[in-house]
Amino acid sequence: MSISSIIRLLKPREAMFFDLLEKAADNLLEAIKFFRSELETNDPSRWSELRHQMKIYEHIGDDINKEVIDHLDQTFVTPIERDDILQLSEAIDNVIDRLDAVSEKFVLYRVGQIRPAALVITNLLIDGASELVFLMKSIKKMSNVKEMRNRIRLIQSMEDQIDAIYNTSLAELFTTAANAIELIKWKEIIWDLEDAADSIALVAKVVGSTITKNA
Repeated sequence: MSISSIIRLLKPREAMFFDLLEKAADNLLEAIKFFRSELETNDPSRWSELRHQMKIYEHIGDDINKEVIDHLDQTFVTPIERDDILQLSEAIDNVIDRLDAVSEKFVLYRVGQIRPAALVITNLLIDGASELVFLMKSIKKMSNVKEMRNRIRLIQSMEDQIDAIYNTSLAELFTTAANAIELIKWKEIIWDLEDAADSIALVAKVVGSTITKNA
């Protein structure tokens, strides 16, 4: 057993941090699944309800993130590095923030039909969020490091796929958008979805770093 592993065993087990991160990941996955279900209807009359529900998920995520910060302020010794806990919590929260921003734009920009790229990216975000749930459940004990690293690689692959779709969809917008306003609207929406993927990838990166420091 490495010295870092022994030190980690001697640290007080502040399970609340891991419980909150797991709760945040569960909320995120539920939010993205709901987001996808509404996009699949391709019904602009549902965008207001989508915005309303995403606000609820976003507020839940904000509350969890605030609780993490409050506990960090009150805890002298944390089970993993303080900055890592904060970065994990804020990155998960940012994914929902981006989905909330997209839902808001659907209403404000009076978006009509959903572009295929948005749904493809959303499906990949669900894959990534599902892996985050596994990682947040596993980070507490880190008893299956090999599988955790496999899940991290899957998230990295998801990010690469979304980056490619983002670039392709931007090129298509310049040739298929009905007008400049349509181009600007969808450019912002696709960017928000791509940024959500970046935040999921950031969580995976921080988990990987945490494994290296603590496994």
